[in-house]
Amino acid sequence: MVNDQVTLDGAIAQVLDTLDGPISMQEFYQKVLEIRPSHAKNPTASIRDRMRYGWYHKIAELDSDTLIPMRCLMRGIRFAVPLSRKEVSQGLLLTYPAFELYLPREFPLSEVKLLDERGNTLPTRLKSFKETVETPLGSTEIKREGFELSTWFKQHKVKRGDYLLVTTENWERGHIRLEHEPAKARQRRQAEIAARNQEFADHVFDLLESQREEDILTGKAVPTALAQMSDPYGYPGDHWMQILAKDPRMRSDGWMIRYSDWRSPLESILLERFFEEEMVPEVEELPLSEEAQQQVYRFKAALKYHKSLWRRIEIQGGQTLVDFNHILVNAFRHDWDHMGGFWKRVRRGNTKRYRDIEMGDVDPMGGGSGADVTIASLDLTPGDTLKFVFDFGDWIEHILTLETITVPEDNVQYPRVIAQNRPRYRYCQSCKEAGRKTIATWICIECSNREGQDVLVCEDCLYKHHEDHYADEIVY
Repeated sequence: MVNDQVTLDGAIAQVLDTLDGPISMQEFYQKVLEIRPSHAKNPTASIRDRMRYGWYHKIAELDSDTLIPMRCLMRGIRFAVPLSRKEVSQGLLLTYPAFELYLPREFPLSEVKLLDERGNTLPTRLKSFKETVETPLGSTEIKREGFELSTWFKQHKVKRGDYLLVTTENWERGHIRLEHEPAKARQRRQAEIAARNQEFADHVFDLLESQREEDILTGKAVPTALAQMSDPYGYPGDHWMQILAKDPRMRSDGWMIRYSDWRSPLESILLERFFEEEMVPEVEELPLSEEAQQQVYRFKAALKYHKSLWRRIEIQGGQTLVDFNHILVNAFRHDWDHMGGFWKRVRRGNTKRYRDIEMGDVDPMGGGSGADVTIASLDLTPGDTLKFVFDFGDWIEHILTLETITVPEDNVQYPRVIAQNRPRYRYCQSCKEAGRKTIATWICIECSNREGQDVLVCEDCLYKHHEDHYADEIVY
């Protein structure tokens, strides 16, 4: 029914309330527009954006074309919670991390209803207490909460290391069913648990790889990964926090999931100031064989925003990022007195996007974190790419594509430039006015800014007419 007074959020809520399972995106948009018509050129765009940022905690995506309300997805979802010594000794089930993301956002814990194996309500009460925890900034007190279950624990002879198998009977109302599983019983199903854990982790990682940014909200990733499981309602794997904590590809702070080599600004400051750690991930430097040191890596190096300007460079496996920096600076005629940095570019899934893993930097005197990093230790294969940035102020970015790895030629000194783009020369304007055709080698920045166009000059005219001006050398 069309209602001009209803808001977009109101229309989305009305449609969600009518659903009892998956629905295609297009059908969902159609139902929303029937309630709240739009005359926009692309009316589904505003619905899509609003759902992405305002409704992600109530909607999960089965795939790019299908969504499902969280209350439908979470009905019957199962997960396992390991019980700590403190929980067993005190007869408590701590609410965090056990129920994180398995209850609606900001759901009052006092309204949670715990059920036994047969669906009977368990007599329990919510207990609060304070606990001291250690952080990088020192000790602090935090509030913890748990459900008192000492009687039920005694009845089932619950021991430390045992598990609770948890089923969300009614996500919206906070109805949760508990089953006791002894540690030995769960141990017998480790192969099945490991397979489910890996399937879940792979779904989360695929979601991370598909994002435009290099992170994803846990509130979006975890339900979507659960929805994509081959059997989301079968025997439960481990809790999602445990799974992600053990996966070497990712890390989560509970709010966001990021790549494992990501560091927050705070972590960087703490590591640098208090722990005196290098901010560049260490490249494992394994002993190189003589053959590995002698191998020749052939790169095509091009300016990222001027791809027609390129150089083909050969460098040996035993040479370092300092040697690579030096040949690149000379090949592209950069000023030597600036820092250079190298990153390994890793393709993100099947997308055309990359993430950058820092390999090291080089200072003008040959020092820096990349000083001892050899080319062979970067573990590159033909087709892999590096990013090289010269002058972190001007940020002159290059893409280095490894074309081949070959054996060295006799009587050749590496690194070396073996080819470059065909120059597209520009000519000195002062010489042209005098009837001469001379290749321009400099651009006068001051005159170009004043005249609103490039002022190109040869070296003779630079010193004759622009001696006191700031100028940049032209690279062909």
